[in-house]
Amino acid sequence: MNSWSYSMWAYVKHPDGSTEEREFPAGIYVEIGDILEDGAVVIDVPYPDDYDDDMDALAIYDD
Repeated sequence: MNSWSYSMWAYVKHPDGSTEEREFPAGIYVEIGDILEDGAVVIDVPYPDDYDDDMDALAIYDD
C-alpha cells in the first residue's frame, strides 16, 4: 500500500476544547501530539480498515 496516494484522517482537539475528525490530503502525515497551524492538536490517528500491521509481521514467521 502506498501511503502517499491516500488521504489521511485524524481526530483533532481545538484550543476551545471542541474536537473534530479532519481529512488531510495525500502526502501530509500527522502523528498524535502534533500541533497544527490553527492551534489544534492531533489526539488520535485511526488506522484504515484494509491494512493491519500485525498481519505483515505474522507473514514473516509463517512456515
